[in-house]
Amino acid sequence: MRYATTLFSAALLASACAVPPADGSAGEGEGEGEGEGEGEGEGEGEGEGEGEGEGEGEGEGEGEGEGEGEGEGEGEAPCPGPTNALFGFSLQDAVGTTTATVDDVTGCSRTVTLRTTTTELLGAPPIRVVTERDGGSRLRTNNVIFDALYAMAIDDADLASVDAITDFAFDNGAPLQCGAGGCFETGELWTYVWTRDTSYAVDLGLAGLDPARARSSLEFKLSPRKSGGDTQVVQDTGTGGSYPVSSDRVVWALGARRLLSELRGEARAAFAATALEALTNTTAHDRVVVFDEAMGLYRGEQSFLDWREQSYPAFTADDVVPVAMGHALSTNLLHLAALELNADLAADAGDLDLAEARGAQALALRAAIRQAFITDDPLIFSSLISGELDPAPTRRFDTLGLSLAITLGVATDDEARAIVAAMPHYGPGVAVIWPQQQDTAIYHNRGEWPFVTAYWLRAAAAAENDVVAHKMMRALVRGAGLHLSNMENFEAKSGLAFVDEGPTSGPVVNSRRQLWSVAGYIDMVHHTLFGLDGVAAMSIGSSPGALRVAPFVPAALVAPGGLLAATESMLLSDVAFGDARVTVRLALPQVRPTTGALRAVSVVVDGVAVDVDDGAAVVAGLDAGAHVIDVELGVVNAVASTITEVSDVDYQQVFSPRTPPSPSLSVQGGRVVVGLDPGAENRADVRFRVYKDGVVIADDVAGAVTSVTDDNSDAAADDSPCYAIETTFVGSGTHSHHSAANCFWGPAFERITTVDAVDLAHVGGQGSNEHGRFHYEPWGDAGDSLTLSSFAATKTGPHLVQVTFGNGAGDVTTGISCGVKMVTVTDVDSGAVAGRGTVVMPHLGRWDRFEDSSFVRVDLRAGRRYRVVVGDDARAVNMSVFEHFRRYTGGAGGADEVFNRVNIADIKVLQR
Repeated sequence: MRYATTLFSAALLASACAVPPADGSAGEGEGEGEGEGEGEGEGEGEGEGEGEGEGEGEGEGEGEGEGEGEGEGEGEAPCPGPTNALFGFSLQDAVGTTTATVDDVTGCSRTVTLRTTTTELLGAPPIRVVTERDGGSRLRTNNVIFDALYAMAIDDADLASVDAITDFAFDNGAPLQCGAGGCFETGELWTYVWTRDTSYAVDLGLAGLDPARARSSLEFKLSPRKSGGDTQVVQDTGTGGSYPVSSDRVVWALGARRLLSELRGEARAAFAATALEALTNTTAHDRVVVFDEAMGLYRGEQSFLDWREQSYPAFTADDVVPVAMGHALSTNLLHLAALELNADLAADAGDLDLAEARGAQALALRAAIRQAFITDDPLIFSSLISGELDPAPTRRFDTLGLSLAITLGVATDDEARAIVAAMPHYGPGVAVIWPQQQDTAIYHNRGEWPFVTAYWLRAAAAAENDVVAHKMMRALVRGAGLHLSNMENFEAKSGLAFVDEGPTSGPVVNSRRQLWSVAGYIDMVHHTLFGLDGVAAMSIGSSPGALRVAPFVPAALVAPGGLLAATESMLLSDVAFGDARVTVRLALPQVRPTTGALRAVSVVVDGVAVDVDDGAAVVAGLDAGAHVIDVELGVVNAVASTITEVSDVDYQQVFSPRTPPSPSLSVQGGRVVVGLDPGAENRADVRFRVYKDGVVIADDVAGAVTSVTDDNSDAAADDSPCYAIETTFVGSGTHSHHSAANCFWGPAFERITTVDAVDLAHVGGQGSNEHGRFHYEPWGDAGDSLTLSSFAATKTGPHLVQVTFGNGAGDVTTGISCGVKMVTVTDVDSGAVAGRGTVVMPHLGRWDRFEDSSFVRVDLRAGRRYRVVVGDDARAVNMSVFEHFRRYTGGAGGADEVFNRVNIADIKVLQR
């Protein structure tokens, strides 16, 4: 039979597959019932029901409705689900309409056929048949499409569950077998296992869905060195040759912590030991290579926002050294998560010294994040800090970073509420960056990404913002429902999978069943709607099995006109949690508010009441087997939260000014004069903010002003101040990226000492004038070095050391062979080390191009002579050192090769 009516008696779904009733009875019996209406069905069991329909059945029960029917049959427990009528057979939006048809029910499993009129389906058919899998978890809200989309997410996860993976950059695209547990591939177009995508997806929803496969996928991203030992989390191919330009590999810790809450027994102990080793080595390595002692932060690219033209200032398009020197909110929060998990695992293993060390580092990082990233904007936490020469936070924001700041507890409760309420929304969901960038194709820019929407939903629930949470739920349902898959991304305003608008068309890349989007949909149901969270209720050292139950149901979702308005209760059945199978029933109040949120007022587990505190209960000791959790929802706060919504009718409300040029510097009357240029913007549209060494020295400067004088400067002094500017649209208040910094190195640049390579002592390579400048090549293998034997400091204080380099080992956009060398500065007379650190030399695309590296900051004393050595170190390596990349065929660094070669034309010492 096929059911496509808008009302459909739940009794028709009765079957022999059962969840025990709330009172613990077996639910078997025989009886009679009455009913009248349109449709046919067979029902078994006890129960009450309302609706239209004819039915046959025998059992004890009562039926209310129009008409009558009778029959015979052996009554058994009903198939899990609320007993109100089915509804929600249509989902409509400006981009299309999706309708649902319910097919025959097999056991407890529905088959639903979804059809859409949405045209932008990336070549996929406009129909999808979704069958709930036997033995798997099922959702029953009686909204057919809502329930089916949960099943579709489970199905998408099944489609991503593979035994082999492929990528053109590994083994030239040949299949690579996964481990014993199999792998989760990243998407229909992304058929590999990537550290970032996998870790976020495991954290969001896949850890419990298939713990063995989640573990195998996470462990696939661990690797010893090609020479053996030192197992670490690998950073995938990426910007400028990957690590250390990209340094968010520590996102692995989010997935690992979530997985540890699902594993039990020997499997958990083994994975905990693996995670402890990998995180201990990874965090120790990062502390040497990407940790900035002066700022107390980690350097590196934003997590996931790794396409620099999309979310970075324009001057990074072909020079990613500023990306490597910058500090990103999201990436620093992931380092925090890694340090905290490392400390917990060490404590669990009895290594109290390591636990104390990592715990102290985590506490210091929490404080540093708050000190460095807080702005005067209502969104509070900046996405980016440019780095050494411009340490001020930009007034630009990303939703993932803000979500992590809230969910990891870096933001205070008041800050969390303010951030969620202040984030501008201008489409079905939430854009991943704010504000948007002009003249930029759609991808991260102007993008709505469902996995970020899911994290923003977590943040909204944590901040108790029902309005934003409701909008995010609707966005996840809308995106998956209208496109019949969990898409990688959408254009933020329209919610389309592709917008054709010429040079800025996009999203320029989009994949169906994208893994973290799939997980994000599951997370909406498990983590927010039903409030299931194994991580929040347990410490790593505690006995596993504690489950926090804290549903957050926006009142608008179930109020008249809401997506689930017609449901009387909700049920999520057979959710795996370790060895347990958990079924959660949410009972909705008869009188429902239209604003605020519904949360738990009572929780009963297997017939026993447990304490509820502030809408949450911690359920301990869930052993193997089936458990039923009954939750009564009530009104905790009926006052609606606030949301910020904007329109792009005026583009300046959504877009920022373009990145201004670096300010010009001149001297008048012994003072530094900073030239102000709005670049491509009209002066009448903007105002300026001027930064000096990260401190605002002029603000709200009219766009007509062409320069400002730094009255506190002294051109004759021996310091070297650095200036950057920001522009702001007068009408909207949206801010540009900071310009590139420009430093006053003296009237004749006398505060920069440059020593040509011809005057350096070298080990390795031969002198060469190839590529337009003198250097030594091939240079950069293990043991190679360049030495500036003596340099006399003329000022006591900070100095910056950098090199002018060439790196043609790969394209600016990808690879694993970013140049990394250790710089050591020692006092010639005493031999004392004055400073030590790594310089980063990313891919430049060709060997005949030379650029300046990142800096190593050292404190020198006037009158002392120093030796500078650029060379080898066990930590000064890129990803080509790891066994994982032996199969890499996309450029330098695969097979047995450890490729860390660069061409160095000179060493510079800059007096700050």
